[in-house]
Amino acid sequence: MTKLNKGEWGEPYVALRLAGDGRLYISDENGNKIPDEWMNVLEVIRRETAERTVTYGRDPETTMVTVKVNGDECMLLPASDFLVAANTLAADIGSGKGSSFDVSESVQKFLSIAEFLHMKAKSKDKSDIYLTTLDPRTSIQRQEIGFSVKTKFGQNPTLFNTARASAVRYRLPSFDRARMEKVNGIVNDKGHAAVMDRCEEILAGGCSPVYDGYALARRVGCEVFKDNLDLIDPRLPIVIERLLWNHFFGAQTSVDLPVIVQQVVEQNPCDIARPEVKYPYMVKAFLYAAYCGMTASTFWDGRAEVNGGFITVDENGQVLAHYAPESEAFKGYLYNNCYLEFPSTGKDHGDYAYVYEVDGDFYFNLNFQIRYR
Repeated sequence: MTKLNKGEWGEPYVALRLAGDGRLYISDENGNKIPDEWMNVLEVIRRETAERTVTYGRDPETTMVTVKVNGDECMLLPASDFLVAANTLAADIGSGKGSSFDVSESVQKFLSIAEFLHMKAKSKDKSDIYLTTLDPRTSIQRQEIGFSVKTKFGQNPTLFNTARASAVRYRLPSFDRARMEKVNGIVNDKGHAAVMDRCEEILAGGCSPVYDGYALARRVGCEVFKDNLDLIDPRLPIVIERLLWNHFFGAQTSVDLPVIVQQVVEQNPCDIARPEVKYPYMVKAFLYAAYCGMTASTFWDGRAEVNGGFITVDENGQVLAHYAPESEAFKGYLYNNCYLEFPSTGKDHGDYAYVYEVDGDFYFNLNFQIRYR
């Protein structure tokens, strides 16, 4: 029996649900279903490997689904069978225990019949599933739109993953090795770095950390993340730095982006006109870039790796499309639902929150990742 975690089971669930329903509803910027806006799903396409593509053809005029592997028709299955399997799978995911688990024998059997050889498609880009759709209002057909699947069955999905290169670097004036050892010795009851306590100790000693750029990406030895942010907007490196400063050194307790961006608006570190418009606009552009495939460690050219958007699955199994081409609503959805999270400080992950010395100067890094609800 195949064992997956809740998020991983979400991908076959979406394929089953869409093949069975033949309809994908659109979300508004707050993540709510728009009852009178949907796309008819003509094909659900799963690129399981480079050598294997499985397509589920859905004719709106019939109740049957045509299953093809690499373009060759294998069978016809009732759409209702897909819905039964989707409903059972949703219940199994909801009751699943442990980090990974198997599902009902009936679901496993149907997945095998319906040519689900690999539960998680191994796409070369960020798309998990592809759809051919028909807009019933305009009769416009779009071929093989790529969507990234995000489920709320388990942990909140990650939009921007942390990396060593996403860390903001601060220089610590008037620091010395004794103070470095004192700060680095502050740990919590589990022996891990007590990040907030370390930040308080730096400030309590009279030091005012000075923004000094971003950590170097190890493969290329330069500030890749800063360069990517500069491509989006030359002021973004300062904006991201302020978000972290306000949390760690300024004791901003909220991690919700609209709240912490509002503080940046009030501070206006870039000294710009109409800050209430421009700072949210910049952060929305950053979130959209992260969705499009921008990372901290690889130079980005501004091109999107997903041409459709998100498909989200809520706790009740409702499937909605957050359609990227309608970008303002999509960006608004990201902005309203994203929040900062602070990952492990270990050197194999976030690699931050300890004082280090370079050529007689002392530095301290802060890092982050972004999830959405």
